[in-house]
Amino acid sequence: MDKKKIGIAITVSLTALTTVVLGIIAAINKGIEKFETSKGLLDPKNKKIYHWRFGDISYSVKGEGRPVLLVHNLDACSSSVEWSEVVPTLSRTNTVYTIDLLGCGLSERPSITYTSYMYTQLINDFIHDIIKKQTSVIATGKSAAFVLEACCINQERYGDLVLINPDSIKNFRKVPTSRSKTAVLLLKSRVIGTLIYNILMRKKLIEKRFEEKYFYDGDNISEAYIDYYFESSHLNGRFARNLYISQTGRYTSIDIIRSLKSINKNIHILSSAELTDARKNMKEYQYYNPAIEVEYIDFVKELPQLEAPEEVLKYINIYLYHN
Repeated sequence: MDKKKIGIAITVSLTALTTVVLGIIAAINKGIEKFETSKGLLDPKNKKIYHWRFGDISYSVKGEGRPVLLVHNLDACSSSVEWSEVVPTLSRTNTVYTIDLLGCGLSERPSITYTSYMYTQLINDFIHDIIKKQTSVIATGKSAAFVLEACCINQERYGDLVLINPDSIKNFRKVPTSRSKTAVLLLKSRVIGTLIYNILMRKKLIEKRFEEKYFYDGDNISEAYIDYYFESSHLNGRFARNLYISQTGRYTSIDIIRSLKSINKNIHILSSAELTDARKNMKEYQYYNPAIEVEYIDFVKELPQLEAPEEVLKYINIYLYHN
């Protein structure tokens, strides 16, 4: 056999082997999806659907009174479950709206680039189309950025803003790099990208997040929380990774300094004292808007509304009713 024929044979063999390997990985991904969402914890029953222009948004409404919109952290494993310990009490005095952001929970996960401006539009459109009244908003972590931007664009629609552990201004401003762009290309691969995502969102790592980032006291972590976050990160199969891809590419980043300076509304920040650089980061917020009020909660980390809901509700009540 001449060298040309040998080369062709090797190429054909490698192509066949690659096809087989990719087929096996695709089957693994499908099995992971079926197993990881088999409990059906995120039940669409009692949920409403807002048919938004970029995809269907799952939301719920409870209670009566002045409207309050609760916006969970922007993360592929997050959902409105984040507010499950707060809603029952808050809905006694308010009409409480909770949403699953696009790409999260039970909301749609379209194959588009997710940007901070897109989420800014979502918040403004939701208040305009669904709530239809001036609304106070409580947001967590990375979601603080687009809530601030949304308020800056349409201040008349907003009451008080409460930000729980908003990310640092520096982190919000991170721009795409050659490394982040390469990571996006890899993650966009239908088979390999889905496998990488499934590895990164395996239950053990989500449990580790709760132990190291979300909660201060590991004894307060409920297995149910981990299961909810785990399931949320895998709904809709390969489409579950779409938000993660955009965040990896830093397409959800935004400079919030202009908004901080421009907003003429009450802005309150609840910060967990145990978080690294918490006081330094909050002082930066106050530097750009000296009217911002900051309170620190001890012995909690990123999700005090799950770890210490009574403490969070105490401050919410002060912010919304004693100004």
